[in-house]
Amino acid sequence: MKLTVLDEVTSTNEVVKNALREGKAEGLIVRARRQLSGYGRQGREWDSPEGGLYMSILLRPDVAGSGLATLSLVVGLSVQRALGQVAAPQFEDGIQVKWPNDVIYMPADCQRADEYRKLCGISLEACGGGVCVGIGINVFRPEVDRPVQGRNVPEYMADIMPAPESAPGHFVSLAQAIAALPEREQAARREEVITDIQREVIARILVNYGRWRELGFMPTLGSYEGSSFLTGRAVRIEDAAGTATLEGTATGVDERGRLLVRTADDTVPVASGEAHVMVMP
Repeated sequence: MKLTVLDEVTSTNEVVKNALREGKAEGLIVRARRQLSGYGRQGREWDSPEGGLYMSILLRPDVAGSGLATLSLVVGLSVQRALGQVAAPQFEDGIQVKWPNDVIYMPADCQRADEYRKLCGISLEACGGGVCVGIGINVFRPEVDRPVQGRNVPEYMADIMPAPESAPGHFVSLAQAIAALPEREQAARREEVITDIQREVIARILVNYGRWRELGFMPTLGSYEGSSFLTGRAVRIEDAAGTATLEGTATGVDERGRLLVRTADDTVPVASGEAHVMVMP
């Protein structure tokens, strides 16, 4: 793997897609400290101020078409496992995958299913005979809070990670511990934390990607089900225009990476495509 870290880009996805078009080999990873026009699945804007982990990976799997849908789930599970590893133990169980491309945090005291918080978004784009895997993780809160639309309320890893033992006094979160350090040390410590998360995420993805290429999705299906936020929850499926196309209870995913929704009459497989999943309260 070849990792390039840049201070600022329009989008790490665009850098990797250009490399795909140029015929570059699998394994390029591009990370940026800031993105000017970051985006996620279906081109949705991803706010990218300094303090997050924004990276894209160039892959050339020997799988075409619908087979790539399961790769998105493998990447999501890899990120979920990585973030669970670095979180404080009391928060680990709340970090889950939300089909098809998010990693979320569900606080233990939440009274409503739709009050989950978004930790990470993932996008996959076929390009130049390969795939650009884009990953955006909320690590530290931006200095200026951005307005949040809809239910994609962000959560930040620094708020659910353990504070370093050397931090003075008692701190609830890593973010508070770093804020208490002298100003000159804060930027270096934040970069160190982001780099640690980056290392864990990349390591998990490489292992699980290799397994997926060799054995397919089935060996991973059980692990995905065990970490799925949607399973057992009431959901509404909407198209790109926001029109409801299906309502029911999510019961899992199948071997093709489709969400299974049980209605009053049948169990319907839903491909990611243009589907938007709304969790019912």
